Amino acid sequence: MNFSKDEIVIKSLTNTLKTNKLSHAYLVIGEDSLYSDEFILSFVKAIFCLENKNKEFFSCESCNNCRSINHGNYVDFYKLTSDTSIKKDEIQTLKSDLSIKSFYGKKIYWIKDIEKMTEQAANSLLKFLEEPEDDIIAILSCKNISAVLPTIISRCQQIKLVGQSEDREVTENEEIIKIVSEYVKRYSRKPHMANIYVLGLLKVKEDILEFFKYLSIKTTNSYSESSQHDIVNISKVQEKVLLALADLNANVNATLVLEKFLFTVLLDKINLEFLLRG
Repeated sequence: MNFSKDEIVIKSLTNTLKTNKLSHAYLVIGEDSLYSDEFILSFVKAIFCLENKNKEFFSCESCNNCRSINHGNYVDFYKLTSDTSIKKDEIQTLKSDLSIKSFYGKKIYWIKDIEKMTEQAANSLLKFLEEPEDDIIAILSCKNISAVLPTIISRCQQIKLVGQSEDREVTENEEIIKIVSEYVKRYSRKPHMANIYVLGLLKVKEDILEFFKYLSIKTTNSYSESSQHDIVNISKVQEKVLLALADLNANVNATLVLEKFLFTVLLDKINLEFLLRG
């Protein structure tokens, strides 16, 4: 991901990393969810990367820590997100998880789309932010800062992102568009055969990357015209696409990445019909 449009932000964070003066809480504001997510993950990896000896805004993508973060199972990194709303009991569970001593000196938790927090959850989080611990870093992200409690905003260092994902430009590759359309149609009838269809056509990394880029922009654009039920499906697909793109950027075998995506969509019984709109 190219973050050149947010060079000033990166320089500031690099200086923070070098001087070891990380804030106890960051509020990341960005209109492009995919771009914001990738930026946050890059920042987290820069903190934990075992090869980032110079403390730059850098991650090697190949050490155990980077790979674990990309796959969502790093022991000291917690992510809280919800398809509907973030509730108080989820904040309480997060607090309990964070009370366990960290393995590598720091714990980071990321609460995505904090606009979705209930009032009770926001107040519970506020109490947590008011009494920061030295080894815990909070990262909160949102699109609309006006929907966030002023008391939460005041306790965070703000990071305002202006860049957009390169994947926002819908591919003009008519073959990829046709494959996605046919995949969705077949999936609604015979999901297993739909998977075989895609795997039979997408053989090289470049085509597989185009497939996921197209899915990325389609999911992002689908939010504004979808029902609440559809949004649940869209969020699930978007999470899987983000993971696939991270794996591809880390040079994981492209065919295996595609197989994993198709299998987990099938396993979770996700409705893909929203991909046929527009």
